[in-house]
Amino acid sequence: MKYIYYIVILIMGLITSFCIWNYIQRANFEYNTEGKFLSLEEGVVYTKQAKEVYGILALIGLILTGIIVYRLIKKHVDTTTNQPK
Repeated sequence: MKYIYYIVILIMGLITSFCIWNYIQRANFEYNTEGKFLSLEEGVVYTKQAKEVYGILALIGLILTGIIVYRLIKKHVDTTTNQPK
């Protein structure tokens, strides 16, 4: 069961890192008055609303990863000190 926690933490950490990276990238764009940014290199139009979505996903990912790490640490401390749960 402990290895499942490690796998979940790794996956959540990677997804959260991607969301944080994407949020930072989109926060640096210079949007026009319509809230759109045209990337001439990629030929893609980015909207400003997606930036907030990535920020919210990153925040939720950080919270969930923190909860899972906390539960894993608490479970490890409880088993090493032999305290009742």
